[in-house]
Amino acid sequence: MSDWKPIATAPADAELQLSIYDEGEYHALVFPCRRDGSGWRDVSANRPMPLKPTHWRPWKREQK
Repeated sequence: MSDWKPIATAPADAELQLSIYDEGEYHALVFPCRRDGSGWRDVSANRPMPLKPTHWRPWKREQK
């Protein structure tokens, strides 16, 4: 996870790829997310995401 950054450093108003820790493993989400005032949003679906991400990296447009 060398290119991943701690979630505490995630910028607001930027499309990011998030990583979550679930059942003993890290998983990268396959959709872009954005931090807003109340938490995280799935940018593609424009809906809140009740996640507790651990890491982030910039979303690359070609990932869509």
